[in-house]
Amino acid sequence: MVEKQDYPQLELFTQDSNSQHYKPRPVKDPVFLRIRKYEKVILLIMVLALTSIISFSIGVENGKRVILTENNSGTAESYTVQVAAFKNKGLALRQAQLLTQSGMAPMVFAKGSYIILCVGKFSNQESAQPLLIQLQRTYAGCRIRRL
Repeated sequence: MVEKQDYPQLELFTQDSNSQHYKPRPVKDPVFLRIRKYEKVILLIMVLALTSIISFSIGVENGKRVILTENNSGTAESYTVQVAAFKNKGLALRQAQLLTQSGMAPMVFAKGSYIILCVGKFSNQESAQPLLIQLQRTYAGCRIRRL
């Protein structure tokens, strides 16, 4: 025989009054109401973090496109002759003074941990070729590069 229990047992299935078959009990509460309060907070934080990451990555991709279009449609003077690369800024400035005294317009800028010394601004590589040949007599490692 079945003994009577002191505590109520929750039923997952209810017995159909017309037949002896059991049918699933219908869920009355929506899913969002069955989630506990702290779980809602955790889900909200996860959604905000995911949204932040996605919007940041979209912004980075848009920024890359803007930079690429600015570089491609930039100035007509996009080539120069790189004379040398120095680790010491003083040496680079001294060589820039020597080039200035010889009538050229040098540019000195930092690239990573090096100081790059360049001369001239040209619209294409062919127009920079004569200056490259002239500078290779003094500076053996000259090359034409983009600005």
